[in-house]
Amino acid sequence: MSEDKQPGANSAPGKPDGKPDGKPRTMRKARVRARRWPAVLAGTTTAVIAAGAVAAATVLPGNPATAIVTGAPVVLPVGNTVNNCVAPTRLLTGTAVGTDPQYSPDSSSSTSTLNALLLSTPGGVLPGASLNSLDGSGAPLETLTPSPSATATPAAGLAKLNAVNLGATSVSADTVLNAAPVGGQRAVVSGAVVVSTPDGDLQGLAAANCQEPSNDLWLAGASTTVGRTAVLNVVNSSQTAATINLDLYGSDGPIQAAGGKGLLIPAGKSRAIVLAGLAPNQNQLSMRLKSTGGPVTATIQQSVLRGLTAGGVDYLQPVEAPSNGQVITGVQVQAPADAAKISGQSGYADATAAVEVTIPGNSDAVVEVKVFGPGGQAALPNGGVVTAKAGSVTEVPLAGLPAGTYTLSLSSDTPLTATARMVDSTKPGEPVDFAYSPAAARVGDNQLVTLPKGQSSLLSFAAGGAHGSVQLVPVKANGDLGKAATVDLNGGTTVVVDPVKLVGADAVGLVVSATGDAVYAAQVLSSAKSAGIAVLPFPSTTANGHSVNVVLGY
Repeated sequence: MSEDKQPGANSAPGKPDGKPDGKPRTMRKARVRARRWPAVLAGTTTAVIAAGAVAAATVLPGNPATAIVTGAPVVLPVGNTVNNCVAPTRLLTGTAVGTDPQYSPDSSSSTSTLNALLLSTPGGVLPGASLNSLDGSGAPLETLTPSPSATATPAAGLAKLNAVNLGATSVSADTVLNAAPVGGQRAVVSGAVVVSTPDGDLQGLAAANCQEPSNDLWLAGASTTVGRTAVLNVVNSSQTAATINLDLYGSDGPIQAAGGKGLLIPAGKSRAIVLAGLAPNQNQLSMRLKSTGGPVTATIQQSVLRGLTAGGVDYLQPVEAPSNGQVITGVQVQAPADAAKISGQSGYADATAAVEVTIPGNSDAVVEVKVFGPGGQAALPNGGVVTAKAGSVTEVPLAGLPAGTYTLSLSSDTPLTATARMVDSTKPGEPVDFAYSPAAARVGDNQLVTLPKGQSSLLSFAAGGAHGSVQLVPVKANGDLGKAATVDLNGGTTVVVDPVKLVGADAVGLVVSATGDAVYAAQVLSSAKSAGIAVLPFPSTTANGHSVNVVLGY
């Protein structure tokens, strides 16, 4: 991260060349310049503004021209932790385009469940938390915990962590996880929505983490060609209206879409935008979503229909903002022979594993893609080095890799963002499913990960340096924490673990903490009886918050 540079010292008084003007010092006209004083707004337990006031003094020999009065620190209250949880997948009616589309009834056999966890303070105090409707009206849909008493404060130095589990709650619309702070500490809460549809046009498995709202999001992996439907869903759970603007990038460069500017999302509402109405016939489509006013969350419901055969469904979740390096893990690849049989069918050319790279800047980029499996680095057929055009999306095939789960390390001389596509299938002629694993942030401390029931789950880990380790503490259904397990990671490899074998079948979630070099992780869900795959990146904790440098001046 870059640091703000402070202004340098003022130049010596006098002429422009810096030489004295010959007048006695006491006779020179005094000039008072307002100083600029930095203030840091910290999103941890408190935020303090420290500002300096400048007061003019009499200009007399021996007296300073200015006096500095230090303002008293002002402590800002810590707000609630808010996570928006996505609505179930929905089928468009006909070929509707534009915003606010119509949907047909959901499949009667589809199941949409929300799994959520709430972590206590180190002293064992559970924050008040509930699951609410998007507009906040009416009673909570579910109450995880009531608000603690006013005297309940964290006890320093005690290791009494526990949790509350809200498991497999059926949901039918956008919902909001809301948790209040305790003793000046933000609550740690996490949730994920899993949708399983065994038949119909949206057959497949889709999953998405509940997101904390933001004013700047990047999404990638969409497609708007024939048979592909991409619907952007934007949710505003705040009490302030939001206006969003979309910057779109396709395989041939930036896309100018007037309909993607100035879209209003009222407070407590959501809005759906059919992306084919803004950017039709795009094989690869990514975007930057910027919001003014209220912060929002966003996902893209991407689905494929190959003739009359379901081609899969997924939620495209936000990817990491562009930088010169990105890491993607949890990328499952089928055996080359099996993958070739599926992609060789008519209309199945995109049913292959690949990574989609977006270069939002004005300069072409030389991108190197390194692939790491359980046995170390694996070679890509083209060497993994490609030239990606500025302002566009470039697809890099992962075909030819042996079957397994991989981590991708991408580096570029220009900032990029990326997401990886993977495909699950049974045999030619049968429905297939796909999933996208987005570039994600490194694992931190005390992150909560849900383990959805009813689906097979594998955890994929990779170290960004020479060595890292991750501690996994199981959360049981009654909220008790079990015995921790540690996974050691060597650089240049991917480690895949089965959470059931590692921490036991009674675990409904994990408290995850990483040490050593940067650790990256993802959870891969799959269906046992049919083609079905989905990826849940490890959600970042909001307990430590973020810091923003703010300069006050006049």
